Amino acid sequence: MSPQFSYRLPQPLGDIRTYSLHFGLVEGTFIRDNLSRRICSGALGLIKRLVYFFVLVLLLGAAYSVSQTLLGNSSASAPNQGSKGAAPKVLVEVVKLESTASSFGAIATGWADKSAEVFAVVDEKVTQVLFTPQQKVSKGDLLVQQDDREEQLALRLAEVQLKNTKSLLDRYKQAVGKGAVPQTQVDSAQADYEAAQVAVDQAKLAISNHQIRAPFAGVVGITDIDPGQRIGPGVLITGVDSREIIYVDFDVPEALVGQLNASTMNQIEVVATTPSVPGQKFKARVVALDSRLNAEKRSLRVRANISNPDDLLRPGMSFAVQMAVRGQMLASVPEIALQWDREGSYVWMVRDGKADRENVRVADRREGRVFLDGNIKEGEIVVVEGGLRLAEGVAVEQVEDPLK
Repeated sequence: MSPQFSYRLPQPLGDIRTYSLHFGLVEGTFIRDNLSRRICSGALGLIKRLVYFFVLVLLLGAAYSVSQTLLGNSSASAPNQGSKGAAPKVLVEVVKLESTASSFGAIATGWADKSAEVFAVVDEKVTQVLFTPQQKVSKGDLLVQQDDREEQLALRLAEVQLKNTKSLLDRYKQAVGKGAVPQTQVDSAQADYEAAQVAVDQAKLAISNHQIRAPFAGVVGITDIDPGQRIGPGVLITGVDSREIIYVDFDVPEALVGQLNASTMNQIEVVATTPSVPGQKFKARVVALDSRLNAEKRSLRVRANISNPDDLLRPGMSFAVQMAVRGQMLASVPEIALQWDREGSYVWMVRDGKADRENVRVADRREGRVFLDGNIKEGEIVVVEGGLRLAEGVAVEQVEDPLK
């Protein structure tokens, strides 16, 4: 007889849930315990690092305090050592007096000393043109003659009337003494005579208005007027230039205006060159300074005259102007020798082998050197380097610049 077995299948869904729940509780407990151990370990490591850091900071602070104390003691005893021991070495230089003359360049345009454009006065026909371009003329020379026949006739008529009124006035003056002519007729004849004189002057003025003459001595230019052409007021006949002197106007920057005044104009040297006459320099003389600065350019207008005896220069030429302004003779020292403090600028001088402070005023700076205004004489010794270690009256050891 075969054996019989009986068994019961478990509930799949219920067993799986029970197993999963049990596994999750176990895993969660494991993770929590592991995390707690790690947190405790990290906290202990951080505390150790902080302790090490604070200890290191304390050690560094103590070392810094000790070093500052030692340095302070050494610096405090340094002057005593310097004064009792070897004198500090300083680089020195002999003071030289140099000029503070200033110079600058500018571009200017040349103008004639006298220049005028000649126009007709009356509307009339031209009868003669009495000049050629580039001709030298004198003041009052006749340049253009206009038709003045009517004015000549008017002058002759005025002269005749003047002669008649003069004759009548003379007769009345002789008759009034005899009582034959009243004084009123004499006065009327006198007025007629004076009116005739005015008529003669008016006729002469009308004639002169038909004669265009040179206003001054100079050189005339080109004209477009021909005989027979009718011209009137406003028609340009020609130009006249006096070229014996050419002047140039140029602007001086505001920084140099303080060195320019009427009393020092004769000390200002100006040299001009022009591409029209290459290789030649022309000396100029400052003759005028403007009364005010140009507010936009911040510059002063200066006028200089150039003598032109050989008539090489022409109005309108461009000029390169170099102006030099004579200055004072001041002590010149290297810029590195100058020192500053709350009292101002100063330099260290070596006098009788000891350091001597000299307060100065900086007058100018050029190319690494300064011009000083103070109690400094030529030939004295100035400290160039090493002045930071000096004090008043300290003996010094002079060292000259090996590069010089």
